[in-house]
Amino acid sequence: MSNISKVSYLLGKFKGSGKGSYPTITAFTYTEEIEFSNNVIMYFNDNIIIYNNNNNNNNNNNNNNNNNNNNNNNIRQKTWNANGQPLHSESGYMRFPPNGKVELVISEPTGINEIYDGEITGENNEIITFKLTNIQRTPTAKPPHTTNVIRKFTFDQSANTLSYTMDMATTTTTDLTHHLSATLQKQ
Repeated sequence: MSNISKVSYLLGKFKGSGKGSYPTITAFTYTEEIEFSNNVIMYFNDNIIIYNNNNNNNNNNNNNNNNNNNNNNNIRQKTWNANGQPLHSESGYMRFPPNGKVELVISEPTGINEIYDGEITGENNEIITFKLTNIQRTPTAKPPHTTNVIRKFTFDQSANTLSYTMDMATTTTTDLTHHLSATLQKQ
């Protein structure tokens, strides 16, 4: 069984608020919306979820394969501050290779690409933890540069919420340090 079936709870839209802090910035709050949708496609014989953060295109016409063993989950995410100004966006893919792992590939408009190796744990497969394995930057990506990240997502079935934390290290804060946390209600 593919790991993608273990995380079917991700399908749908989540909205809520979060808090951010880091030693080099002023603490802040934000509102976030993440939408996960599913389409069946063939992609190099792997199971994948498309992670498409801050993309306003709700149409994904990639149904070009009849093989139901290969799933693609489109993820759209928006983050904004109390004044409604956008804060951050990401796009990418959540992949479910046959080795039983889960992988996350993210591209950011700030010129950063991140690759994560992850695992699904918990009694009901409700926890997904991603650890950064590779990062690439364009020549104009601004410092301080991220050097390490751990993202942990937890789904609470009874409350129908998705919570996450993000710890990161940079060239100026070299130890993994808490950066973001949010709780999002399934809509």
